[in-house]
Amino acid sequence: MSTAEAAPLTSPPVDICEPWSPQSRYDVKTYIGRLKHFTSVTSPLTLFASSAELKDAQKLLEEYTAGVGKGRAAWGREEEAGIWKAKQLVDSSLHPDTGLPVPLPFRMSAFVPTNLVIVAGMLMPNPTLKSVIFWQWANQSLNVCVNYSNANKSIAMSNSEIASAYVAATAASCSIAVGLSMLVPRLKGISPAAKNLLGKFIPFASVASAGCVNIGLMRWKEIRDGIDIYPPSDPVTGRPSKEVLGKSSVAGQYAIGQTAASRVLTNIPTLLIPPVIITLLERQGAFKGPHGKRISTIANLGLIGTSLLVFLPPAIATFPQRGTIDKSKLEKRFRELEYEKVEFNKGL
Repeated sequence: MSTAEAAPLTSPPVDICEPWSPQSRYDVKTYIGRLKHFTSVTSPLTLFASSAELKDAQKLLEEYTAGVGKGRAAWGREEEAGIWKAKQLVDSSLHPDTGLPVPLPFRMSAFVPTNLVIVAGMLMPNPTLKSVIFWQWANQSLNVCVNYSNANKSIAMSNSEIASAYVAATAASCSIAVGLSMLVPRLKGISPAAKNLLGKFIPFASVASAGCVNIGLMRWKEIRDGIDIYPPSDPVTGRPSKEVLGKSSVAGQYAIGQTAASRVLTNIPTLLIPPVIITLLERQGAFKGPHGKRISTIANLGLIGTSLLVFLPPAIATFPQRGTIDKSKLEKRFRELEYEKVEFNKGL
């Protein structure tokens, strides 16, 4: 008894050109698919790849799509041929709008290590007003760079606009953060234990609220001038359209609002879990002794780092990278479009 041989492949069995394609490794039109995708691309392990390795990964994916060289040999054996590893590196390192590398410290895969440095500074014992201001400025400066590097790039910003936005964002954010940090010691009518617990919450509450202001000020042109909107993705292949239908300020508002919400969701576990656990450990006497403060700081950093690492992917997976919006919610000039829904790049 003979079996028919499988027909030779004439095109790549997997569409790797777009991360949101249903033929890709994860279907990011679903929350679980987006969670798996962002868990992969936010891995700090991708930061250890060299520029040469990134170029090799790009070349492999290009050959895979074109059906030549090592890429063609990987058809049907994507895992063992390193296609998914190459795609993880490319997706974590390149901006989806420009195709250019995002500066390494400002990639989402660097979010945990860079923020841990900032948090370590914020947790130093006996902080002075100058040190509080410095670390809040450092934190908001990092936020500015992350927000700008991962923003929707269909709107260009001049150097003067970037500088103005940076000054406004850091000034407003630091004012909020420092103001909230100084509020708790002045509260009256609450017990020392409650004040101590609130004191642990305030730094992260101030970071979350200031971060939302930071995003809005760094990406204000997306609201003023609008961002590119596109026709719906192909219903058969899932491949997104590159045809620009125009720029919509409403879509820009949605993009910024969703980005700000995902950042707040990232901060909520960090806001709640470490302070509560540290307070419980303090009550159990875990940090008594000559090295108590040092152990407390190390434990706090460990809890914060774990919270960021675990909860960053679920937070940024809340909204699709390629967002959709009803045309009825857009400006009047888009109401006559033949599509009921259009798409836009949210940014990170």
